[in-house]
Amino acid sequence: MKLQTRPEQIEWPPTPDGDYARRTLTPLLTRGSPVFVHNAHVQMGVLSDEQAALPITFDPAWHDTFTVSPVTHLAHYAAQELHKLALPALDLAGQPLLKLLGLGLRRLGFERTVYVNNWLLSTNLYPHLTPGQLRAATRTLLQAFPDRPLAWRSLDPARHTLLIGTLEALGYVRVPSRLVTYQDPREPAFWKRSQLRTDASRTRLPMAEEVQHHAFTDDDLRAALRLYQQLYLEKYSSYNPQFTLDFLRLARDERVLELRGLRLNSELKAVRGSVQRAGVTTTPLFGYDLSAPQREGWYRRLSLNVLQDARQDGLLVNASSGVGAFKRARGGVAVPEYTLVLVEHLSAPQRHAWHSLAALMEQVLLPLLIRHDL
Repeated sequence: MKLQTRPEQIEWPPTPDGDYARRTLTPLLTRGSPVFVHNAHVQMGVLSDEQAALPITFDPAWHDTFTVSPVTHLAHYAAQELHKLALPALDLAGQPLLKLLGLGLRRLGFERTVYVNNWLLSTNLYPHLTPGQLRAATRTLLQAFPDRPLAWRSLDPARHTLLIGTLEALGYVRVPSRLVTYQDPREPAFWKRSQLRTDASRTRLPMAEEVQHHAFTDDDLRAALRLYQQLYLEKYSSYNPQFTLDFLRLARDERVLELRGLRLNSELKAVRGSVQRAGVTTTPLFGYDLSAPQREGWYRRLSLNVLQDARQDGLLVNASSGVGAFKRARGGVAVPEYTLVLVEHLSAPQRHAWHSLAALMEQVLLPLLIRHDL
């Protein structure tokens, strides 16, 4: 595989995935990632051969989004979540420890991690990759970044057994990150669940107008951005990707995401933007009017529509993390998601830190996530 940072030097694969990569990554490489994701101040490149084109990211800024920074994922995001628990004693004790953890991880070089196949989204979908491609990618990256950790996010045993096994055989360490949920609307039995029938009946009124991808105006995009920000940045965490209006324009104009919306009385009330690859779809853009009466059921509507579209297109749904009980009642199955990190070429203190972290998260964090359905 070849590594390039200038679009004109990249030989984009003559495949649908290659064309998608060209349309998506050329603007990011040309204009810079912060134009599209405000808290992703990273350098980017593309690993490519005749079959695949994989974006890489490196050198994030301090307190960038968790999708580009392992320190944010492990320390800053956790600190923000801890504060939102509204438990003063725990918050008072935990915040200094998490701050020290962040500084310690930075000192150990965690912030210099190179992410592979990183599309700046909360969930990175994977094309079909062969063991030979994984070995070639690793060789190329080790030559370019001989003193940095190499990491592949968003890998899980439900879909990526071969990838995980190949990477572990190459010396990568498996580090748990979160639980994700899969739903399979392709199966007829899936739709026999009473909760799905209830969702369909409860969301008939008020009658909403469906907004298709091509019908999104610039005003709709502004409204969509605000709906996403209210949910993912204000309600959840500012360390989620901070998409910009330029990103939504790119998503619409180059079909980087497949956009759908719901409008009521001329007002956009809900929006979703999905991406699909290798038979799987996920929805990194998701938002709805949090001030609307709960009986209007905008979250239920969006979730149901994702499943209906996936059934029509014959796709498995990666419903990402969070709201586990809701998704499980609608046929969801939770699986652990991992980041595979190569550290054997690093110094002894760095190797020890990564291995200790992996063991700690496997023995403590993962059982905690499963127990509390997080």
